[in-house]
Amino acid sequence: MKNDKKEGFAVDHAYRSSWPLIVIVLLGLITLSGCAKNTGGVTASSATTATGNSTTAVLTKADQQISQQKIAAAQKTLAGASESTPAIKKLALGLKYYQEAEEALDNNQLSLAKGYFDTLSSYDGTTDASFIAARQKLVKQYQAVKLANGYYNAARDELSIHDLATAKANIDKLDDVQATHPVIKKLQKKALAMKQAIMNYEASQSTSSGSDSSTVVSSSSAASASDSRTSSSSTSSTSADSSTMTSSSNSSASASSSSSELTTSAIIKQFQDASGVTFTSDTEFNITKETSAYYQITAIYATNESSSSASKTVTDTYRYYPDSGSVTKENSATGSFE
Repeated sequence: MKNDKKEGFAVDHAYRSSWPLIVIVLLGLITLSGCAKNTGGVTASSATTATGNSTTAVLTKADQQISQQKIAAAQKTLAGASESTPAIKKLALGLKYYQEAEEALDNNQLSLAKGYFDTLSSYDGTTDASFIAARQKLVKQYQAVKLANGYYNAARDELSIHDLATAKANIDKLDDVQATHPVIKKLQKKALAMKQAIMNYEASQSTSSGSDSSTVVSSSSAASASDSRTSSSSTSSTSADSSTMTSSSNSSASASSSSSELTTSAIIKQFQDASGVTFTSDTEFNITKETSAYYQITAIYATNESSSSASKTVTDTYRYYPDSGSVTKENSATGSFE
């Protein structure tokens, strides 16, 4: 009987002693499982943070390059991003439009540049501040280059019909344009050669009877010959304009004397009435060319600096014929007046 009790006590003791071990094992498994879950969560969170930091770093670097006008470098930076996020894609597309417009402007291809600048100005896919600032600056340069081309082409046309006074006036206006773009500097340099030709001709007139009246035209032709390759905004209309001015100079000689007595404000007022166009009060007008037949007038519309779109920064060029009261507008794609 005593032996039976001893054996029962031994079994019961052995059974009871195993419970603590089982509890310890279970706690260990639970602890390991929790650690695994925490490790996975930390890994996923770290990956997300790393991706976000990478995108921010890429955009920050690209913004710095855009601010420094290093557009090609900024495009390379965006293309090398480890992950192409929507923000990176949209900024890259905007820079593509920027580069196309910039290249056309650098080549003074205004008819081609117009389409590119329309696309660039209307692009609203990104609100990147550096991009918007760079775009606004480029659009202002585009407007200045257009204005400079208008003065240069007007001077060249007047020189071709021997209207020296008007040619010099337009050259002076071109000189007053701030050279915010290399194309403007090139046009001013060419205009300087034309002005020198005019001065040489006028000097020769003081010692001659004027038999060499064609000297100024032939002397300046070399200065403006290369412009046919670069100033694409008006090459198609130059010959037609010259023939029109020549044929009309005799018929309107008497009327031109009275027209010349008009003040600039009176001319602008007559033009506005004849054009049938409703211009805003902050529109600026510049008479870039004056002949015996017409006035060439550039309308410069106000720029909305607070807008992310630069599409409101545009100019239009018109020709007002005071004798007939008619107005034609320049086709920016062909350079002709319709």
